[in-house]
Amino acid sequence: MDRRDILADNPVEKRRGYMPGVSVNPGRILFTAGMTGRQPDGTIIAGGMAAQTQRTIERLQAILQRAGAQFAQVIKQVLYITDMEAHAASGRAVRAAFFGEARPASTALGVRRLADPAMLIEIELVVDLLDSPTGQPLLEKYNVENHGLDFAQGVIVNGGRLIYLAGQVANTPDGAVAGVGDWHRQAEHVYANIGHVLQAAGATPTHAVKETTWVLDLASWRQHGTAVRRAFYQGDYPASTLVEIQGLARPEFLVEIDVIAAVAR
Repeated sequence: MDRRDILADNPVEKRRGYMPGVSVNPGRILFTAGMTGRQPDGTIIAGGMAAQTQRTIERLQAILQRAGAQFAQVIKQVLYITDMEAHAASGRAVRAAFFGEARPASTALGVRRLADPAMLIEIELVVDLLDSPTGQPLLEKYNVENHGLDFAQGVIVNGGRLIYLAGQVANTPDGAVAGVGDWHRQAEHVYANIGHVLQAAGATPTHAVKETTWVLDLASWRQHGTAVRRAFYQGDYPASTLVEIQGLARPEFLVEIDVIAAVAR
């Protein structure tokens, strides 16, 4: 595998044990947004964990089918779960019925809250697409539902070079935290840091294919971070997941954002 480390000018991470970005060459690959038990009318399906898991995976299935893929081609799944016991009791069997004998690499995380308090589970996938990327555009961003929100439900990367960014927080080059207690300022600083790493890799915000945002409070993020995010992406959104968690690496951090991008080889 051809791996390259991405190091922006004066990166905070230079003094730590990780890189701000790493890029690799894949084949043709699909990233999905995190899907939940949301119904076409915007409500969350009733019936608890089993019903929500069923609805979530049906929505993921539609995204895969649009790309000509099946669950057997899933190489990675990440599950965000608000009630692990309920998932073990009823959600796991529902999910297994869709995947059959397929065993993708999996991560399951217990989280405090998802985008809607009624949501119990959210799942995102990475899928290996078998057909050739030859003659295809670098990125295909699409939706299978008219959800009207600021994300793409699926993004296909056709033979490009993937760039994996470290989770970006409101660190300054001297290691201080910008905007302590200030959601808007931290959002601005986080997206500025993302922009610096993308630029160092020869990419722009339009090259982002997947974004995962971890926040300490969803309501505060929506109030103060939404406008900053919209200004950053200018309407060209990646597949996205938004999760509320209990804490980040430092108590001063309010938000951390993980981005995957793609550029031409």
